Amino acid sequence: MLILGNMANDGYSVAKEMRKMGMDVDLAVNMSDFGMALPEWEDADLEGLDPYNLPPHEAMSRWKPPSWIKYIDMFNRIPLSKAPLSKILARVKLLKLVGEYDAVETHTPFCIYVQFLGVPYCPYDAGIIRYFPYQGGLRPALFRRAYSKAKLTIYTNPDTLRIFRSLDYIKEDRLRFVPFAIDPEKYRPLDATSLREKYVQDSDGMLLFSPSRQMWAEKGNDRMIVAFSRFLKDRPGSKLVLVSWGIDEDRSRGLAATLGIEKSVVWIRPVPKNRLVWYYNATDIVLDQFILGSWGTSTPEAMACGKPVLMYFDPVYIAHCFGDIPPILNSSTSEDIYRNLLRLSEDEDLRRHLGQLSRDWVIRTHHPRLVAQKHYDILKQLALS
Repeated sequence: MLILGNMANDGYSVAKEMRKMGMDVDLAVNMSDFGMALPEWEDADLEGLDPYNLPPHEAMSRWKPPSWIKYIDMFNRIPLSKAPLSKILARVKLLKLVGEYDAVETHTPFCIYVQFLGVPYCPYDAGIIRYFPYQGGLRPALFRRAYSKAKLTIYTNPDTLRIFRSLDYIKEDRLRFVPFAIDPEKYRPLDATSLREKYVQDSDGMLLFSPSRQMWAEKGNDRMIVAFSRFLKDRPGSKLVLVSWGIDEDRSRGLAATLGIEKSVVWIRPVPKNRLVWYYNATDIVLDQFILGSWGTSTPEAMACGKPVLMYFDPVYIAHCFGDIPPILNSSTSEDIYRNLLRLSEDEDLRRHLGQLSRDWVIRTHHPRLVAQKHYDILKQLALS
């Protein structure tokens, strides 16, 4: 069995746990993918490296990958016009590799190639369904065909079930919801007092952290910044730590300046997961995204660290997929965010209680063993079909 691709490092997390459980699975990773999609970003010491310009060989030199990880190079960063032969040969090698397996779980974009091989495959959808059904051109058309031909499809974002149900070429009985795998031994409460004190010295100040990329249309970062500007009037010694990535970074910086709070907003470069876990722990409250209705890995990682999280989730689809509602203070508008920040800031016991409930909930719903078993069952069903 093969997991092809590594969206949000979930392919690696799942394959690693499947291997621990004695399951025969390999992971194939594109060396020239975005740095955050390399296993090294999850488990290696990559402090100081930029995920946008992450030399894969340097990343690999800082970590000894297990033998079950197969590295491929799709030459993403080279235009087709400059290296057509290299790109064609890379795809030929990819298809040859896939042909060696009984079943394949394809992360974006690999289903567009694997669909023509005759090997049972399962698209892994971490949100690409939000785009390709409505776009023109060859690539979106290939995605639509691949999803329509797939015997099973994994989706990780509960709110996207609304989109799947609207498409007549994807049958709901072929959909399988599987959450992200979050390791509670890695993402756990730690004493990060020294890091916290680097940002907040005022005893009345709160440290807030939002790891989400700056993309207003999907993440609602602007709503959060506006809410924080109001919150500062109640807790003036507070700081908001944001991460410098995303198409709207300049807009977010500009909004903070317009609101006169730029000195209370701290920007950091994207940090590898071994460092990110310390930021979660240094924080009083974590803020994620406020529009889409589901979460990626940041929310459950922070929850596993015992931190209260503010974000927006669609209760209908979350309940449908998980069977219950997480202990998150559901927030969408700037008013929601502000009021929940104020409520949490005034009640340390509530923060601690929500943090413990959050960790318990993630262990119950996102534990790698539970998630890996779901992936294995799906791949086994494909292999036997």
